[in-house]
Amino acid sequence: MRVFKARVVVEGGCFGEPFVVDRRVSFLGEVDPFKGSVYGYSGSFRDKVLVLEGTRGSTVGSYIVYGLKRYGCAPKCIVAGFIEPILVTGCVIAEIPLYHVFDFRGLVDYIRSLNKPYIVCRDSGEVVVYEEGSTNSY
Repeated sequence: MRVFKARVVVEGGCFGEPFVVDRRVSFLGEVDPFKGSVYGYSGSFRDKVLVLEGTRGSTVGSYIVYGLKRYGCAPKCIVAGFIEPILVTGCVIAEIPLYHVFDFRGLVDYIRSLNKPYIVCRDSGEVVVYEEGSTNSY
């Protein structure tokens, strides 16, 4: 288990399997709101903890985040290394918890070192990473 310090930007705790995107993405053009996917990455972040380096780009990105929620493809929450107002606005209107983690690279490296990582995001500003099935309590 490892604890990463974070700032709670949009309140709400969450937990689940991580979906890691280790680069900045533009929600307009790189995210499919009907599938909950990021172009260039396999699988969906629907009902997972979306861990991404950050966002870039268009103000329409806020509406794409809202669209994810509306179409039932939203992540449980988002943990990001860099936070922009567009992402914050999207998370607020979609009611998706948002965390700004301070050691993004350390978080990604630790997640990738585990066989079945599991994340718990706490309102206290902690992002806790476990290996699923470990004896630690969440």
